Amino acid sequence: MAIWKRGRKRRLVLDLGASAVRVCELAQTKTGYQLTKYYQAEFNSDPSLTDLERKKLRMKAVEAVLKDAKIRATKTIFAVPGQSVFTRSRTLPPVPEYKVTQIVRYEIQQQIPFSLDQIAMDYQILDRSEGGGYEVMMAAIKVDVVEKHLEILREVKRRIDVVDVTPFAAYNWLKHTGEFGDAGDCVALIDMGAATTDIIIERENQFRFTRPLNVGGNDITLAIAGAFTMAFSDAEKLKRQRGFAPTGDPKVDGQGAKVIGDVLQRMVNEIIRSFAYFRSLPGGGAVNRVILCGGGACLRNIVPYMQRQLGVDVRIAQPLAGLALAPAAQAAGEHPEQTCVALGLALRCNETVPIEVNLIPPRVLEAARRREQALYWGMIFVTFALILASIIPISANQNEMIKARIRRVQAALAQYDPLFGDDVTRTIQQSPQVQDLNRARAAIQQPRDECAALNFAYRRCMFWTDAMKLLSDARPVAGDMWFTSFETVTRVRDQQGQPAGRAGRTGGARGLAAAAGAPGPTGPAMAPNFVGFQGTAPPVELQAGVVRGASPARGGPQPASSQPGGTGEYVLPLAEGVQVTGYARNTDLIRNFVENLKKTHIQLPTNWYLWVAEVVFDHRDVDKYPFAVLWDPQAREVSPFADKDAILYSFRVVVMLRTGRDLPTPPPEPAVTDRAAGAQAGHPPGPSTG
Repeated sequence: MAIWKRGRKRRLVLDLGASAVRVCELAQTKTGYQLTKYYQAEFNSDPSLTDLERKKLRMKAVEAVLKDAKIRATKTIFAVPGQSVFTRSRTLPPVPEYKVTQIVRYEIQQQIPFSLDQIAMDYQILDRSEGGGYEVMMAAIKVDVVEKHLEILREVKRRIDVVDVTPFAAYNWLKHTGEFGDAGDCVALIDMGAATTDIIIERENQFRFTRPLNVGGNDITLAIAGAFTMAFSDAEKLKRQRGFAPTGDPKVDGQGAKVIGDVLQRMVNEIIRSFAYFRSLPGGGAVNRVILCGGGACLRNIVPYMQRQLGVDVRIAQPLAGLALAPAAQAAGEHPEQTCVALGLALRCNETVPIEVNLIPPRVLEAARRREQALYWGMIFVTFALILASIIPISANQNEMIKARIRRVQAALAQYDPLFGDDVTRTIQQSPQVQDLNRARAAIQQPRDECAALNFAYRRCMFWTDAMKLLSDARPVAGDMWFTSFETVTRVRDQQGQPAGRAGRTGGARGLAAAAGAPGPTGPAMAPNFVGFQGTAPPVELQAGVVRGASPARGGPQPASSQPGGTGEYVLPLAEGVQVTGYARNTDLIRNFVENLKKTHIQLPTNWYLWVAEVVFDHRDVDKYPFAVLWDPQAREVSPFADKDAILYSFRVVVMLRTGRDLPTPPPEPAVTDRAAGAQAGHPPGPSTG
């Protein structure tokens, strides 16, 4: 009677070959392993069939073997063809073992032209060197190849557990049965399948090399069908009944052996080339023994033919040696050389194998991880619910006792202060402490409002220091330029509160506009605003950011009653720009200063940005003055004999500023209004240094 190994769960072992589907079940007994079930279903593997037709035939074969085997396990172990898998062996330097995965991922990404989310990969540490290095075998496969097998599993309502590789599974089983021996010889395993032939080489009792060949049993069948003009299925039947490898005697071989020999010769040439390549590798060597398995090993006279061609000892594998066969597994004895892959897959259910790679797609791994987490969370919630179900009755009684005690204490406190009473007591009478608290809050509200208004004014005042820095940064680096005054300005508004036009000062060519901002000859007016700079006003009362009780003064607050919906309170106007006046050595410096203003901006300490939105400049405001005007304002006239370096040129520029969290992208070109350009005849432009 079979006894399952503890800690191992039953799995569906499914060998999806190119021409047959096999299912087996391996159990461990007291004397070793027993093959309890083995079923096989063959299907037409004609290469001329479409993918859809081949899929239907394979699906029909899978359903047939599952029906005969009656295996209820849902998690499945299957293998993908060796030709679909990228394999490389690398020697890694001494590094911590957790870094091996990172190195393998990097190596595979360098070798495969696909992103990591499109491939499934794994690796096997084959050996450790004395210096701490690693001998690693890396394997990777495109997810699309695995998905084709998963479609079959979904159709039969099975789930994936392990994705092995066909030659690795055959190698694992024959390694378990001792086919390779313990002498450390260089042994090659040749798995001759229907579509491909896989080569695995072991040297010094360690896996060393693998390579798939695109020659298989179907190539022999196609050659027979073409030579004798028959269907693929008839050629396959003829090959199995009467086909044999060439003996070297033309009288015995005939036409059929010649056709088969041509295909086998191609296969032998590829095998010899692979052996030569392995011999040239570091750690390689000459192959001195060959083991044959797979359906191609069933061909008559294959062993003498391969010995004659390769010049080494060749024999067919004996995978059933020492393995007990149950009544439901007697079919395995008909062609034992075909059972290596299925037995190697079944061995992974019972013990650790030499090559234990698992090429499950990342998507499947993530889904399995989530299902496992959901199971754990479900168990946690059930456990928590059971705990609550046992605690709630006890807690309910304790809560009632605590609530009764709270009501008694609350009733006692209500005799001293209604605030601590129940809801009815609190609505009837308010606590004296609450009344005192409300009066204190009302008393401090007015100072808080005044502080808020002063804080607002303080922040606005600090803003102009940043504006002065912006203007100073715009001055030309080379040359002398002096600022003599700064005045904040704001746009003149109409009755609806909209800007009356571009900002700017108008009036005479040298004079300043009146406070009312009467329109000048060149455009709408701009009102001066001297908040925080100059001007006087009677004592005012500040509350919530509103100035009350102050009479209008030059540059002072404007009556809010003059605006639509006004209340008679004086509201602090917000300046929008600054007018700067000064002197320069020449007009080129003035022109450079105006140009620099267009592209100047700074970042404020609050991480907001300050930039120039509009520049107003009038050439008529440029005039000549003696250099002494810098310390003597009365020195206004320029001597006709004055040296050019002793002459200064006055200027006045109005700059409208903007702030924001981000600079406009791309930064807008600030508008520059040259009022001299629109002057009428009789208003000459400013002087030039030319």
